[in-house]
Amino acid sequence: MKIRASLRYMAANEIASMIDPARLREIKLQDPKPVFKAFVVGHEGEASGYMVGVGNIVKRWFRSAIEILSSKISVGLQLFHGHSDTNETEGRQTVGEVVGKKVMRIQNRVAAVVACYIFPSFRHLPFDVASIEAEVDLEESKDGLYVAEVGKVTAIALGNSAINKPGFPGATLLGQLQAFAKSKNIGDDDMGLSIEDVRSFLKTEQVKPSDVFGMDELAADPAVKGLAEDRVKERVAGEWRGRKEAEEKLEKERAERKEREAALLLENRGLKVANAKTQVGPLFEKAKVERKLTDQQTQFITTRMERFTPKEADSLEKDFAAYLDSEVDEYGKIAKVFGVGVEKGNGKPAGGEPDESKAAATDSPYTDPARNPMIKVG
Repeated sequence: MKIRASLRYMAANEIASMIDPARLREIKLQDPKPVFKAFVVGHEGEASGYMVGVGNIVKRWFRSAIEILSSKISVGLQLFHGHSDTNETEGRQTVGEVVGKKVMRIQNRVAAVVACYIFPSFRHLPFDVASIEAEVDLEESKDGLYVAEVGKVTAIALGNSAINKPGFPGATLLGQLQAFAKSKNIGDDDMGLSIEDVRSFLKTEQVKPSDVFGMDELAADPAVKGLAEDRVKERVAGEWRGRKEAEEKLEKERAERKEREAALLLENRGLKVANAKTQVGPLFEKAKVERKLTDQQTQFITTRMERFTPKEADSLEKDFAAYLDSEVDEYGKIAKVFGVGVEKGNGKPAGGEPDESKAAATDSPYTDPARNPMIKVG
């Protein structure tokens, strides 16, 4: 009959306490750094297993049967890599031996646990399930088959859970221990663990610091404390930089938006002003009549009309009226300098009749009616 059990963690000192100190010394004479693994090989409850000549069957294991099973496992029992078709051990490869055993309660169920020494040449194999090979007597009750008696336990086969399905559904990996030449006492023997050995073991078994130490102990560690503070500072600095970059980006976007709005406003104003200037012609024609502008005034203003640009499109008429006032005034000043008479028009001041004696006395082209179109000869 074959029953499989899988592995789970167990404290190293518990595994060590299962090993006889004398046997440990003998092993270490040949293997300075022996590796021991603790396996559950049976527990209370239902388990499936292979019965030679019958096949896989399900049976119930009571506490009494588990205790008998443990008592029938002997120190020195051979460990094999996998099962054979029978319970015979002859011709099979030995990968280790049992060096200790105990009955213990795991998850409210009594379990049979064995400590196994793995030979160095097989230490690299991923053993994580163990199966007993034993002679058992089964009886039947209204609830089905149950183990009434355990005879001889002939071997324990080791395997890998990726290939072998545990017969006991609640079976777990209890742990692994590597013994060294010098360190803390276990019985009468020294088992040494250097810091590198501890690191290697924790890494191999994928044990996290938080699995070993509490939060207070971890927080008190200077390295952890310093790392935590650095992380906090880094996070705060990162948040500050992120916030500053975001503010700078927002400010830049605001400035660019203002520039675009100002340019758009300026462009719109320019378009409106340009459109308003197209209305200057009709306004001037109307103003000539209302202001009773003379031909000389009209010609003078017309030649200078490109100078006019309204301040705002909405104030075109007001701005143009002011412009005409200034142009009429400018014409009057120029005409006065050159002695040209200015006719009255729309209430604008006008000069007297031209002084013909002065006009005749000068040879200037500006005062000669024949050469200056602005001078009207009546």
